[in-house]
Amino acid sequence: MRLSVHHITRFEFDQPSGHSIHDVRLTPKPATGQRVVTWRIDGPGKRSEWIDGHGNQVATFSVATQHDAVEIAVAGVYEFSGADQWLRYGDAPTLPAPFWLRNTGLARHDPSFDRLIEGLAERAGETTKRVEVLHELMKRVCRRIAYKTGVSTVDTTAAEALARSAGVAQDQAHVFIAACRRLGVPARYVSGYLRNDDPHLHVGRTSHSWAEAWVPGLEWVGFDPANDMSPRGDSLRVAVGLDYRDAAPVSGRRVGFGDAKMSVEASVRLMD
Repeated sequence: MRLSVHHITRFEFDQPSGHSIHDVRLTPKPATGQRVVTWRIDGPGKRSEWIDGHGNQVATFSVATQHDAVEIAVAGVYEFSGADQWLRYGDAPTLPAPFWLRNTGLARHDPSFDRLIEGLAERAGETTKRVEVLHELMKRVCRRIAYKTGVSTVDTTAAEALARSAGVAQDQAHVFIAACRRLGVPARYVSGYLRNDDPHLHVGRTSHSWAEAWVPGLEWVGFDPANDMSPRGDSLRVAVGLDYRDAAPVSGRRVGFGDAKMSVEASVRLMD
């Protein structure tokens, strides 16, 4: 299976800026059986590469001249061969599992999650039953949070999505992560790519989002609540974090006045 990625993120400013900086977390972390054939990230100005505290590869573009727009372009091809039940990664964990229990940010949990996780706590504490419990939780989240565009923003919290019972993949991932942490299971947010040429999948015209939970002996195991499935060979991870803000594909700041408008268009298509 081979897939092509074309991803454009564009920022437009209604007043010129004298300096802007944009951090891009869109460098793939292929799993066993996945291979990045080609990959290119283009952006304006001076470029620097670094690793953030969560182990993500970051490309930072800094523009120090007058400008009224910034465009970040990603183009690449990746492929997968194999039939593992879950995506396995060979990289050593950057942070210990308990770090991912932090009750913070967009994936913060509170008592409103207790009904969602009812009856799961005891089994979640048993290593041999954890995967089974997490699949049940994923199914509950998929049923509780209807996939619906236009009802949330990138700043919507897990609690807000739970109360609304609707949202997109980002919201469903946040709810799943918050519920895991309330069960005492370390969990983290994943941003990446999944083919969006399949009408049976809930994937927008942007990058995709899912979650990973820690299972002793298996380490990080992926769960895609938007599609009620385990991430597959066409699910390409690019960044992880406590929530969306930590793993945002592109984030920026600038010197100047006025408003900024961001538009995103991504195409992930099967090639053969």
